[in-house]
Amino acid sequence: MDIQPGILVHSEDEFRQKIAHVRELGLPVHIDVMDGVFVNNTTWADPGLIHELAPGLEFEVHLMIANPEHAVPIWIAAGAKRVIYHKESTERDRLIFEAVADEAKRLGIAINPETPVSALEPIIDQVAMALVMSVTPGASGQAFQPAAVEKVAELKKRKPSLVVGVDGGVRPENIKSLKDAGADMVVATSALTETSDPSLTIQVLKQALGE
Repeated sequence: MDIQPGILVHSEDEFRQKIAHVRELGLPVHIDVMDGVFVNNTTWADPGLIHELAPGLEFEVHLMIANPEHAVPIWIAAGAKRVIYHKESTERDRLIFEAVADEAKRLGIAINPETPVSALEPIIDQVAMALVMSVTPGASGQAFQPAAVEKVAELKKRKPSLVVGVDGGVRPENIKSLKDAGADMVVATSALTETSDPSLTIQVLKQALGE
C-alpha cells in the first residue's frame, strides 16, 4: 500500500518548506486545494508553479472546491498524475468526464464521511480512483473516523480494479485495518509534514503494516 505525504499550505513559502521537508522520502505528494467555499479553509496552490517548486516529484491534486469543472482539466494539463474532485462539489460530472476523456485514467473522485458509497454508483465506472475521506475535509490533524474502513471494503467489492485511497487521520494504529480492507494508498498530511523526522514516521507506518 502506498503512503503519500499530504501538502496543505497557505502560501508559496510554506509550500516550498513542506516540499523540502518530505522530498527526502522520494514519494509522490498529494496537494490539497481548498477554496473557502466547499470547505471552510483556503490553501495556496498554483498549477503553473508546481513543477518549478517541486521539480522531479510526482504529484496528485485533491480539489476541495466548489464547481471543479474548470479546475480539473487545468490541473491535468499542469501534469498532475491524478486529479481528485469531490462528488458533493458538483452535479455536472458529465462536463468533467467530457473535458478529460482522453485522460480518464488520471481522474479520481472523493467522498466525505457522511456520503455513502452508493452515491458513486452512477459514475464509478467513469473514474480510475476513489478517495474515502476519514475526516471532515478542510483541516489536517483530525481524528480518524473508523467508518472509512467499511467504505474501502465496499468500494473494492463493487469494483476490484478501482484504486481506493483514504485521506485523514492516518496513524500507525489504524493503517493496517485500511490495508486489510483493500486500500491501495493512504494520505498522511500532518503525520509527515509536522514531524521532525518524516523518514522515521514512514518507517513506523510501514512497520504497522507489517512491512
